[in-house]
Order: sequence, then structure tokens, then C-alpha cells
Amino acid sequence: MLGGSPLAACPLSSSEVIRATGFEDCPRSQSAFLGLDADLLIDSTESQTVLAHSLSLSSPARILAVADGRHFPVDAPAGTLRIRINGDDSHSSIPVTDWGSSQRPVMHSYNVLASAVLQAGVHSVELSASAHPTRPGRFVVGSGSGLSVLVQPLSSINVASLPGESEAINLTTYDPDNGIDVNEGDLDRPFVPLLSNNVGNRSGRPTVAVSLASGRGFNACDSGIDNGFGDALLGLFSDGVCQSTYTAAWSVNDLDPDAELQAAMMLHGAHPLFAGQRRQISLIGSELAFGSDQAGSPSGPHENGVCWGLGSARLITASSGAVVGSAPFAPERLCSTYTWRCVATTIGQPGCPPAGTDVTLTTAQIVIPVGHDGIVQFNARTRVQADNADGFATFILGLKIDGVAVGSTGVQQLALGAGQASRTLSASYLSAPNSASGTLAVGLHTVEVYLRAEGELLNFPSVPTDLTLTWFD
Repeated sequence: MLGGSPLAACPLSSSEVIRATGFEDCPRSQSAFLGLDADLLIDSTESQTVLAHSLSLSSPARILAVADGRHFPVDAPAGTLRIRINGDDSHSSIPVTDWGSSQRPVMHSYNVLASAVLQAGVHSVELSASAHPTRPGRFVVGSGSGLSVLVQPLSSINVASLPGESEAINLTTYDPDNGIDVNEGDLDRPFVPLLSNNVGNRSGRPTVAVSLASGRGFNACDSGIDNGFGDALLGLFSDGVCQSTYTAAWSVNDLDPDAELQAAMMLHGAHPLFAGQRRQISLIGSELAFGSDQAGSPSGPHENGVCWGLGSARLITASSGAVVGSAPFAPERLCSTYTWRCVATTIGQPGCPPAGTDVTLTTAQIVIPVGHDGIVQFNARTRVQADNADGFATFILGLKIDGVAVGSTGVQQLALGAGQASRTLSASYLSAPNSASGTLAVGLHTVEVYLRAEGELLNFPSVPTDLTLTWFD
């Protein structure tokens, strides 16, 4: 207890938690996690509500909304999702998955982010979906999708937005005749800065800044190589330096007719902040590099011809919370995108778990301190890639707390003959008062991220050892 300080009935920041008498009258108690119990058909270019939450504020408060899940086509539309706050989607990322541009349309994972400061009064927060007017048709938002609404975060929130579209990201990573050969770990990987948040730590104690990013990646031009198709790479830099596998996950979507020419992309990161330290967290666009270090791969070294752009995006950074952190699960490697780990096999591949089993990607122990309300936002991210010789595959990403599955699930399928079309998955959960598991009790809890791969013929589909789990309050 800090001598001479008044007791705070409603903590407004992490530094006030230790002095709190309780959270009963806090807007935070109106935080919620909502899950979709049954598949929902979206059959219009007009917005249809998927999940909705209402709250009543007696004073201004910030809210943060995170949605994750799965969606799949019935016809071949371009499906859009957004979070509308009082009917307004200007605070939201708007991912788009264009199944009509794909020769092999499959179920896709999605992520939506929104944050706003609301005035006193009654408010609505809803996840909505619609077909894009340029490509109408029917699609389904799948059961297991979820919406988290965190009211009055204890963490400080910084938001950067890209409501329109970036410039074309048309880079060169392999041109040995001109001295260009980007390998794993090289810090000269070319990139285009897209969004940034400046964060600082004034708490007097070490802390962590957790960043979430979401948007839509799309084929932007014909680069003259493979018609501009290829693997788009979205990442986080800190103070201009490439991320490591401890501090962030890359997001990849193969923008190709075997996958999609426009799709949802999402990532997260966690950067330590020492007392007094400041960082610039930047969202950057690049491309997977197939340099000379890939000479042993079936395709050998070659230029990635992708020309792409990012649109309708948000970068949200939460820092200096009371319960905040991340869970890496492998040796740290700088600026690396190929740190693969096998997650399934149907042929008894040595070192690979059997297909159809839950494989733990990472585990963390977190402590809810005395005086805390147990409301914490959890985020899981990974990428999947198989081989074109593999059969049709389904990957399911989820979270468990103390052994119990919680929150949304992210599902991504890889089509027969196109297993090398890498994609990103996401899942999330808010331990809110209305959720099935409720708020987290004071004390120690075990949080697990798992992935299950299903299919009849799987050799060694893999995920990278990027950062897999983050959390904040």
C-alpha cells in the first residue's frame, strides 16, 4: 500500500490495481466475450450482425474489440467483416477474403480489430459481415467465431490506422546479378513502412508492449514475374530493426490463384520496455525471400514476384498493463521466416505428431495479482504450410486455460495440390464476467495454444516457431 494515497474504487491503470478496493463499479465489469454457437449464412451485400454486445457508461471510457474465427464460401464471393461501434465501422480493420479470385476456395481464418473512446451513455458493439458489392454471393461465418469487448483497458492503448490502401509493395529479394540475395537473418531485408505506434514506459518497472495488427492483403500489380503473384509478408519492426521469433509473428498470405488474390492478414508482437524506455513499433510490408540459403528446397533460389498492398488496417499497441506478457517457445532467431516445426503426419514421419491430435505450440504460466479483476485479453497466432503433394488439410488453432478450451477458434484449410500456399491463423479469448469460464481467479493459471491438423494424407505440414501467444489487460 502506498502511504498517503487515496483508495481507488475503480482502477484506471495498472499502477492503481494495488490500491483498489474493488472493481464492482468499474466499466470494466461490462467487458464481454461472445461466441457464435452455430454457422451463420451471410447472403447480402448489406451488413448482417454476427455477434453484438451493449454497454452503458456513466463516464467516458475506451473500449477495445477483437474478433477471430473462420469463414467459408457457399458461392464465390468476396466476404468482408468489420466491427461496428454504434453503427460506425470507421474504428475497425476490415479484412476481405476474395474466394472468387481463387481456383481452390477454402475455409479461411480472419481477425478484426477496433478501438474507440466512448462518451457516457448506451453503446453497441457488433461484429458484422457482408459480401463485397464488387463480388456478391453467399458465405458462412462459422461456429466457434468470437468477439471480445474489453472496456477500460488497464493497459495504455495506442492506435494507428490505414483506412485506405498502401502503395504497391513491389520489392526485390533475389537478384544476384545486381548483388541482391536476402537470406534468413539478414537485416537488409527490403520493406515498406505502413503504420507505427510510439510507446514509452513511465511506470518505473520493466513491462511489455503488446501489438496487434489486422487488415487485408491484396494483389496490387503485375511485377513482370509470375504476374505479380506470390507470398506477401507482413511484420513488425522495433526502432527500425527487424523482429525476432521471440518478439513477433510474421503474417503470410500467398496471393495467388491457388490461394486468393485478396485475403485477411493478421499478426501480433510483444516488445520489452525497460523503465524509461521508448520504442517505435512499426508495421511493415515485405515478401518471403527465396535466396541462396534456399538452394536445397525443391524450387531453389528465385525471386518472389509478389506485388501487393495492405488495406483497411489497424495497428493497436497495449503497454504498461498489470497483467501483460508473451510466450515464445523456441530458441530466438532474428529476422527469420523459415523456423519450421512439423505438426502432423499420417505416414509416421519421424518427429511429427499423428494427424488429428492437439499439438501444444506454447504454454505460459500467468499470475493474476491480488486486487485484479481477472479480465485479460489472450491472442494466439501462427502460420501453416504443407506440401503440394499433401492432401486436403484443415488446421484448427485454439486456446486452453487450466486445461479447458476457451474462446474463438481459427480454422484454415489448404487445398489439394496447393498445400504450399501458406496462410496465417488467429484465435483469441477475453476472460470476461459473462464468458463460460468467467474471470480468472487470483493466483497462477496455465495458458496453452494448441493446433490440430486433420487430413487423410499429410506428410509433414509445419508451423514456424514465431511468437504464438500474447496477453494484456
